Amino acid sequence: MSEPQAVLFISNHGDIVGGGELSLLQLIGALNRSQWRPVLVVPGEGVVAEQAGAVGVPTYVVPMPAVTGTSMASLASIRALGRLIRKQDVQIVHANGTRAMIYGGLAAKIAHCPAVWHVRVADSDGLLDRALYKLSARVIVNSDAVRHRFSWGAADRVHRIHNGVDTVRFAPRPPSSRQRAVLGLSPNDRVVVSVGRFVPYKGYEDLLRAAAIVHRQDRAVHWVLVGDGELRSNLRRQAEALGIHQLVHFTGWLDDVREMLALAEVFVLPSHGEHFGRVLIEAMAMGKAVVATDAGGVPEIVKHGETGWLVAPGQPDGLAEAVRQLLANGEQCGRFGLVGRRIVEDCFSLDRHASQIQSLYHHLTGVCCG
Repeated sequence: MSEPQAVLFISNHGDIVGGGELSLLQLIGALNRSQWRPVLVVPGEGVVAEQAGAVGVPTYVVPMPAVTGTSMASLASIRALGRLIRKQDVQIVHANGTRAMIYGGLAAKIAHCPAVWHVRVADSDGLLDRALYKLSARVIVNSDAVRHRFSWGAADRVHRIHNGVDTVRFAPRPPSSRQRAVLGLSPNDRVVVSVGRFVPYKGYEDLLRAAAIVHRQDRAVHWVLVGDGELRSNLRRQAEALGIHQLVHFTGWLDDVREMLALAEVFVLPSHGEHFGRVLIEAMAMGKAVVATDAGGVPEIVKHGETGWLVAPGQPDGLAEAVRQLLANGEQCGRFGLVGRRIVEDCFSLDRHASQIQSLYHHLTGVCCG
């Protein structure tokens, strides 16, 4: 039996700043270790390195300063990556993001090693995209919405592989009475949950306006917002101004969101333009009906009228009405949750995600898939 082939993963960030780092760590954990030997590079110490190290992945810190021309620091980092590629006998470089690809792509080119560029953001970097595309053997995008960034690229070079979720960890479970008590919820309170970063494009101002609309008709609905970000203080002030601060629970960032998702009757994603929508597949895997905005990669996940409702972005009235409909129809809510779970199992499982990426590795290296 041949030795497993080394794959050098390069992360844009040392800490978890969004779904991209979570998806990278889960992919690394799901690889078939009899065929692939993951090695990780991060630009600085942090949670990404800690979690990779916890599952036995050798991790190296190589600084990746912002590239503003030809700097000695940048050249030193590219050389360090090249030495690591040779030392670890790396067969594939897998760059998770643009900065990772700048450094990893150049080091791989010099070392004559194929580089895979994993792109999770729909926003174009202009001419830099074309330069990094030329450095890559293949580009992976996580949604058709992100694929549009490379509409000019060859179809056989750009592969759409949706993110995956561990359907064993994220599975339907009863809500925790302890967690309800921690939040101060009474037995009759209804719960709507949202998970995300508190930044402008995520649409949380719209969600709070929708919550105020729902509150006029149903004062028992509570809103649990899991996350953090630059707008947290503004959102707290907005909730007070709307008179709903006692119904909106800001939990902060949580490493494990499953207990909060289990509380939800409805999950809401109010984003103005999601590149994929990782939290949607987590909520659906737990059997939750969803309300989400019809923008970006979201319609690739949420099937309107089958797993939840899609509404126009930036429309609090539409969000409120969709949430009200689901809360008023428990049978429909349950049916949406069941169908959503099946769709995640069929189309968005971590096993499927890892299998598709490993098939791409096999193609690039010629390693037998058996």
